[in-house]
Amino acid sequence: MSRTLAGVLAGLLVLAAGVANAGIPDPDLSTCDLGPDLGMTTCPAGDGPAFEYITVTAKRADTTPIEGIPYNSFFFTVTGGDVTFANVDAETDANGEIRFTVVGDESIATPGVTIGAQIYTVVLNDSDDLDCKTFDLFVDVNNWLNLQDFIEFSGDYGLVVGRSDYNWSGGAIGLQDFILFSAHYGHAAP
Repeated sequence: MSRTLAGVLAGLLVLAAGVANAGIPDPDLSTCDLGPDLGMTTCPAGDGPAFEYITVTAKRADTTPIEGIPYNSFFFTVTGGDVTFANVDAETDANGEIRFTVVGDESIATPGVTIGAQIYTVVLNDSDDLDCKTFDLFVDVNNWLNLQDFIEFSGDYGLVVGRSDYNWSGGAIGLQDFILFSAHYGHAAP
């Protein structure tokens, strides 16, 4: 598709949004926020626990929220690795908010990724950093959860060591972290 045609189609999308009374998002007032989780844990197989939630808020230039923007009108930019987004909400609510979950694979560089958002063709002037940990603990990070990683994890168990705190509970490594680790044991990158 030529750049001109792409520009025309993008302009039509924004025009259609305005006609549908949704309004055009202001890139300075609309936001991309992470929370309430503190971070995300990644698995070599790309099936790590989902980060819940990234919330995008759409606001007009007059600061009023934009309700009714469908989830497929949102696009994300990610630096630092590959992640997959899945919508939780079908469209923006009365506050102009919509939520997405995030799942990452081993391509994510520690300590994490930076996520930005786009609504229609409007790129928001807001992005957030998402902290990431991996189940693949052994220093060679071979994209396979194996005995070497279990040995590393077992050395952290019972201590306050951030790298194995997979439930993001303040650094203490316990049963919940073991349950998360064991659910991914044996997983390898596709």
